Amino acid sequence: MTELTMSSDVQARLSKRLGEHSQLILDFDDGVGAYSKVGVCSLDVSFRLLIVDESQAVDPVYDDKLTSPLGDVLIKGYAANFVDEHPRLEANKFGLISLVTDTGVVDTNVEILDNVVLAN
Repeated sequence: MTELTMSSDVQARLSKRLGEHSQLILDFDDGVGAYSKVGVCSLDVSFRLLIVDESQAVDPVYDDKLTSPLGDVLIKGYAANFVDEHPRLEANKFGLISLVTDTGVVDTNVEILDNVVLAN
C-alpha cells in the first residue's frame, strides 16, 4: 500500500475537521462516484479531500487506499497512477494544499470538503 505523507500544516488542518467516525477520501474529481456532481472538463487534473461519515464511505468506486498519518485514505483505483511515486500533501505560504509526487506537482489546489453527502 502506498503511503501519502502530509506536511504538519496539512495534518493540523485536517485533524481539526476529522471526527471520530470520519473517513478521508482523496477524490480524483472526474465526475465518477457518489460524491461527484460533475467532473472537471479540462486538461487539468483535479483532486479534492473529502471528509465523510465512515458509514457513507461505501461507494465501490473508491476501491484502493493510501496509508497516511491520519489513517487510511480511500482513492479510486484507476487514479492511483497519479499518486504512485511518494505522494505528499503540502501547504504553501498562501494556505493552498498541493498534491506532489517525485515526478512533480499533480494539483496545486486540493480543496477540503467536509460533511460531504451523497450526490442525488
